[in-house]
Amino acid sequence: MTSKPLAWARNRARSLPHVAWRDERIAELVAARAKLNRELAKARKELANLDPADVEVPSFRRYVFAERRIHSHMKHRNYPDRGNLVTRKLKSYSFAQSHGVTIPELFGIWDRPEDIGWDELPDEVVIKSHTGTYGRGVFPLRRVGGNWSMVTTKGVIKPAEIVERLRGFEARRLVGGPYFAEELLGGGVGDVIPPDVKFLAFHGEIGLGYLRALETFDDSSSWRYRPFLEDGSNPGPIYRGHTYDPTVPIPDNLDELVAAAKRLSLGIPRAFTRIDMYSVSGRVVFGELTPRPGGPVDFGAEHDERLGHLWERAHARVLNDAIDGADQLLRFGPGPRELKIGDALVLPPQDSRPDQA
Repeated sequence: MTSKPLAWARNRARSLPHVAWRDERIAELVAARAKLNRELAKARKELANLDPADVEVPSFRRYVFAERRIHSHMKHRNYPDRGNLVTRKLKSYSFAQSHGVTIPELFGIWDRPEDIGWDELPDEVVIKSHTGTYGRGVFPLRRVGGNWSMVTTKGVIKPAEIVERLRGFEARRLVGGPYFAEELLGGGVGDVIPPDVKFLAFHGEIGLGYLRALETFDDSSSWRYRPFLEDGSNPGPIYRGHTYDPTVPIPDNLDELVAAAKRLSLGIPRAFTRIDMYSVSGRVVFGELTPRPGGPVDFGAEHDERLGHLWERAHARVLNDAIDGADQLLRFGPGPRELKIGDALVLPPQDSRPDQA
C-alpha cells in the first residue's frame, strides 16, 4: 500500500508545471500510440482480405482509399494537406471563375458565424463555411417569418441555432471560416437544389459522371443517382451502394459541362479530382472540388479497372510535369480571380489567395 505522505508527495509533484507538462505529454504519446495501433490493425485486416489477383490491375477504389490513408499520414506528421489545393471553397471559386465557369452570386462574407448579417440577406440563400467536408457547414435556407427553414424541410431553424451548429463544427475542426452567403440555385424538387453533376476527372480526361438528385438535403437515404459516360450514355446501375434512378434527366448542356470539367481538371496538378457543377436554366455553375470522395466508391470491376488506368496515366502526366520543373500550384485561367459582392471586390482570405498552394 502507498503511504499517505507518499501519495500526498506524488500529487503535489504532479501539480508542478514541468511535471504536469510531462504527464500531459505522456498522455498525448499514449493516445498517439493507441491511434497508430488501430491504424496498423486496420491495415493488416485490409491486407489479409486482399485477393492477390486484384493487385495486378489498376483500381480506382484502391487509389481513393490510398489517398485517404496518405492524407491521414500527412496529417499525423503535421505536413501540409495536399487536398487544401482544391478544398478551400473561396479559393476554388476564384479558380473556377478565372477559367470562365460561373460561380454562385455572393451576398456577404464574415469572419465568424456570430457576424452573419441575417437581416441583410435575401429570402433564399445558402450559408457556407470556407472549409468543411461531407456537407458540414452548408445550410440551404428559406426565410419563414422572422426565422428560417432548410429548403427541403418544413421545420424552423433560428439563426442562433445555425450559429451554434457552426461553432460546434468549428470547435471539432470540421469547418473553418470565413463564412459566406450565396444564392440558392433553383431547379430541384420544389424549385430548389438542382441535381449535382459530378465528374471523376483525371487531369484533362473525364472517366465517369453521375447525377445526384435529393429531396432532403440532410437525409442521404433520399438521394438518387444516375451514372453516365462522357457522351451521355447510360452504363446502368454501376454505382453500388447508392439508389439508382435512370429518370434523373441528363442536362441538355452536357457538352458544356464536360468541357468545363476538363478545363478545370487540367489546371489542377493532381491525378484525380472530383469536380461538381450544376446546370441551372442552361448555364453551367460551379459547385466544388473534392480530392478524396467519402463513402463507398464501388463502380464494379470493369469500371473500377478502367478508371484505375485513367488515374495512373494522369499520375504519369502530372509527375512528368513536376520533373520538368512545373510548380504544384493551381493553374489559374485568364479570367478575373477577384470575388465580388455587388460592386465591391472581395479578396479571398490569406490561406486561399490565388497565388497560394
